[in-house]
Amino acid sequence: MTLSLESLLERFLRNYTSPFTVNDLLHLMKTCGKKVDKDELTEFLQMDERVFALEGNLFITQAGAFTGMFFSFVPTQQELDQKVFVPGDRCMPFVDGEMLSCSLDFEYAGKILPKTTFETDCNTARDLFTFYGDEYASQYIGADPINADLNLANNAFELPPKLKLTAVSLERVMEDFDFQKGDRILCRVNNWDRGVIEIFPEIEHNKNPFIRAAEISEREKWCKKLEDALLLSFDKMGPCNSMEQQLGFAFYENRRELCSPECASIHEFLDKAQRVGMELFGVETRLWKKNEDVPAVGKWNMETLFHGTSDKDCFAPARFSGMPEYIIDCYIKDQLYEKKDDLDSLCEAMIPSSIQLTEKERSDFTLHIMRRNAIIRNKYNRFADFAMGSIRHDALSLYSRVGDLVYEVDCAGKEIAKFPQQELVTLSQLFAHITRMLEMLAGEKECADEEKTAIKLSLEGMEYNFEDIRTRLKAAVDRSLAKRFKVI
Repeated sequence: MTLSLESLLERFLRNYTSPFTVNDLLHLMKTCGKKVDKDELTEFLQMDERVFALEGNLFITQAGAFTGMFFSFVPTQQELDQKVFVPGDRCMPFVDGEMLSCSLDFEYAGKILPKTTFETDCNTARDLFTFYGDEYASQYIGADPINADLNLANNAFELPPKLKLTAVSLERVMEDFDFQKGDRILCRVNNWDRGVIEIFPEIEHNKNPFIRAAEISEREKWCKKLEDALLLSFDKMGPCNSMEQQLGFAFYENRRELCSPECASIHEFLDKAQRVGMELFGVETRLWKKNEDVPAVGKWNMETLFHGTSDKDCFAPARFSGMPEYIIDCYIKDQLYEKKDDLDSLCEAMIPSSIQLTEKERSDFTLHIMRRNAIIRNKYNRFADFAMGSIRHDALSLYSRVGDLVYEVDCAGKEIAKFPQQELVTLSQLFAHITRMLEMLAGEKECADEEKTAIKLSLEGMEYNFEDIRTRLKAAVDRSLAKRFKVI
């Protein structure tokens, strides 16, 4: 069977466990009959979150980084009462973040432990998904197949007081050991691709007090090492895309000390940490210096963000020359939905009014729009698009307003470091979220009613957040512009 380039790269990233160079991967692709541009492959590896960049132009996959590594957690009394444990966020960042934690398999004494049900209250459930961020916890809980009938969208994503979660049975472990509160489960990743984790029960409640005290001291040192590693990662790379990614860098770069059988858990770390905590990052949550705002701009991104203050260095050109095809398609479908046929207004809608294009740039962009318009118009069915068309129209309206403000902010150059940081973060997140939403809306697949409700609620939330930050950012832009003029 001949695999596509995408499938080959996917298989490689999920299964290759040794350090490699771009040339190594190019050679492998060549032996499989695939020709890949070296620069494009390098950029792909640098952008993919399943890959860590090493010194000496080397890379390693997450599978290579964490296969065979140890981590641990301590089940709660409520879990032990029901003879189960819920994986939740406890396996972070050692497993594939794209896999639902309830789909992970846990191996004990050579056999996979069966899945069962854990009944609990909503607050306890949220605590088990802490490191995904409180803003996403309900979505992860709702994605558990056991909650297939839980309609979160119709309840504004609020969890019911009582609910169920898919859990892993501890009955076999309890048959073999007097497993009690405070006892630990040591884990080792056996197969990153398939999400198989081997577990080793650690009975601690009946240990010699002197041995127990020594182990507690070692785990306190472990928590201190993780805190130091995270603080170093904050200075080196700033806030990552998620708490999972931040933990991933910290654990990998310090794996010899942190991924040993003497490890504590990330929840124990959070309880003991003095200098690191969960802080608001726009509309999301990140690990950061405790009681400090998470900044949008710092020494980790100043050089890459700003090479100057001219329009050519700004974000805005990507709004047209590098605009994703699905965004262009959404604009074209929106005009067809609105029963309009005006190419000039279509082009103007995609480009911020303050951008001045050369005659050739405008001509090239218009020609591209004409071609896409002809293709889409030929098969567009307004009747079939009626329900989604209204949602897409509202999403595009917000996208344009958010994008225009991003352009204005970006063109402030290095002055952006003086802008309100949390508002900047929120603006960036809104632009990313609305872009992903439009990518979904550009498809031909009809959304279920529940998905439509969820999208509408999400749009309403983004509208509210945008209006909440717009005034302060506009004021900062105006102050930045005022500094560029001198009274003569």
